[in-house]
Amino acid sequence: MSETYETQSSCGDSCSSCQATCSSRNKEKDDMKEALNPYSKVKKVIGIVSGKGGVGKSFVTSYLSVLMNRKGCHTAILDADITGPSIPKAFGVHEKAKGNELGIFPAISKNGIKIMSVNLLLETEDTPVIWRGPVIAGTVKQFWTDVLWDDVDYMFVDMPPGTGDVPLTVFQSLPVDGVIIVTSPQELVSMIVSKAVNMAEAMNVPILGIVENYSYLECGNCGEKISVFGTSHVNETAERFHLPVLGRIPINPSIAEAVDKERIEELEGPWLSDAVSVLTAMSGEKKEEGGKEEDSKGFLRIAVPTDGKNNVFGHFGKASEFTLYEIKDNELEGKVILSAEGEGHAKTVEMMKREKINVVICGGIGMEAMEGLMGGNILVIPGATGDADVAAAAYLDGSLEDSGKAVCSCKGENHGQEEGGCNCH
Repeated sequence: MSETYETQSSCGDSCSSCQATCSSRNKEKDDMKEALNPYSKVKKVIGIVSGKGGVGKSFVTSYLSVLMNRKGCHTAILDADITGPSIPKAFGVHEKAKGNELGIFPAISKNGIKIMSVNLLLETEDTPVIWRGPVIAGTVKQFWTDVLWDDVDYMFVDMPPGTGDVPLTVFQSLPVDGVIIVTSPQELVSMIVSKAVNMAEAMNVPILGIVENYSYLECGNCGEKISVFGTSHVNETAERFHLPVLGRIPINPSIAEAVDKERIEELEGPWLSDAVSVLTAMSGEKKEEGGKEEDSKGFLRIAVPTDGKNNVFGHFGKASEFTLYEIKDNELEGKVILSAEGEGHAKTVEMMKREKINVVICGGIGMEAMEGLMGGNILVIPGATGDADVAAAAYLDGSLEDSGKAVCSCKGENHGQEEGGCNCH
């Protein structure tokens, strides 16, 4: 009793130099979670981890996001492998990330997967990241707090190998719902998995299962499965830790070709179907393959303020019409005109929400209107000019240039007035 009192009374409120387990330490763990960007919503965060490098974490991360995207889920990738980023190339994403006063816009793949990687911020893709640990860890946090992720069902976090600064930062700072451990068939597998399991358990993060990469090579003539790296030990390792095996990925030229040619979204293979089943069960919802609901990523409603001649109108709040593009599977399904009556920002924002618009492409827009749209999970791309059809098509193929500025065409007239003004200040 006296020993307990002495320990508590001598506490200097610094958990970093204390090994005791107490309520203060538990509170500190909770307080370390970073707040998500206020204009974002992320339902599930899945970490892809390994005890060593070179086992294919980035491929598993990328392909799981593709498979869940095909299920009709909104998926995203946070590339936490800061010194070895490879995610953007697999998707053919090379443009630099942009942003505005509200945050950073993630890159968007051809099929709508949101991506944030340090390669989208560097001057060139081959610029080395020669940063110390705290800077790298801080960058990972910013990818969570500063990026405008919008509405995401599953965010996959591609971890660097091992159990160092960045995995620790992710586990402490992000609300990770589960991890998938990636390994290979070598005898080293037990030790590799042990490291990842022990770290996840120490951080109180659920382990969903194990994926074995480079599992076998299938003969093109007879179909025999050849164990190139020796007999697999994944089953006995999984049994030891009471974990399911969620997939065995073969050595397959089609996989390497899809990644090298930046077409991972076109890859077809059944190797991770068990992992997809586990992830789908986590949400408590079952979505059909290629879901057709309006909230699936295969269906988009894009609104552009236009001037009656199909050109992008310079004032979001003063536009009398919006051209609505209905997109299914990246193809135009319909084009209609919505009457807005030029009633001002507030009523126009409400109309966008009522019409279930996913994306607004516009010229000038005020911060109040932009915040209103993004608060309704509507992606805003300001600074567009010219033909509206061209702007919408450029968004779909990823070539639309976002100025990152809410440029107003009023040239200073009627700023801030209650009636007739643009309120773009």
